[in-house]
Amino acid sequence: MRRLAPALALALAALLASQPAAAQRQPRGGGGGAASTAAEPDSPNPVKRTWDFTKRFGIPRFDPQDCASDPARLAAFLGDYNARVDRFLAGPTDPKKLGLERRNYVKQVEGAARDIAAYAETFASTGVRSPDSYVPPLGDDICRAEMQRHQLLALRSGLAAIARVYPDMAEVAPQIAAADAALAEIGNDAALRQHVAANRSASLAKVRMKPPVASNPAWEKGLREGFARLVPGETILKLHLYSADWYVHRNELTSVPEYRQIGAWVASRRADGTCWINGIDLWQDFTGSGFDSGQYKLGEAPRQILCANL
Repeated sequence: MRRLAPALALALAALLASQPAAAQRQPRGGGGGAASTAAEPDSPNPVKRTWDFTKRFGIPRFDPQDCASDPARLAAFLGDYNARVDRFLAGPTDPKKLGLERRNYVKQVEGAARDIAAYAETFASTGVRSPDSYVPPLGDDICRAEMQRHQLLALRSGLAAIARVYPDMAEVAPQIAAADAALAEIGNDAALRQHVAANRSASLAKVRMKPPVASNPAWEKGLREGFARLVPGETILKLHLYSADWYVHRNELTSVPEYRQIGAWVASRRADGTCWINGIDLWQDFTGSGFDSGQYKLGEAPRQILCANL
């Protein structure tokens, strides 16, 4: 590869150094760039400062990470964002450059409708699950709902900022109204928690224990005893086999058995009075002439069930 002439190399290096890192990022959102909270140098030249501002300005995308720290992070994030808008509007601007960028911001505003609908839909369904799905702790669902509110607040701030930069942009007001409606539907912390709890309760009411696929008193006795050893603090209420026969796993090359397994669903009551459906399996390894006595192991994650539904 040929080397650049020294003068050309120096000029190229200076040009690359003058380009802000944010200008190299791919655009996000409805056709425009994602907002940056990094402060750009404030030039007295209206054209340059408008150029610098619009390269980084747009509807901000807040990235929820941890529900304990997200409120403070969001406040700092939006504080920096709005301070940049304040600083820009307080100085000279270039109407021509803003006019050229207007189409970009209209696309962002119109694209916000999809995000508002997605955040609202995710919030509405948080806590809703099928009867067979895993149910996480209540705190996880509450956190997920709070994340939708945080993202909506960031998006709404971006829409309001665009309205400040372009006061005559008619496309903004309907989207701000949609964001406000979604935020009103979420409500305060108490309303958010009540919504999530109601969704979880409705889903829990549909949970049922599946009927047994077979009856084998010897297997059932062994699985009951195995569960009692593994979970000594719970009272067994029902046990339903989900194995009608041994499942035998064979070596793919030799077809020689490697292990076999049977299992059952176990409904149990915990010390706090709640009832749960558990899975338990008996695994027996092949010894060469037969199978060993095996080992009992808990299977799928416990699923809560209303005791009245057992």
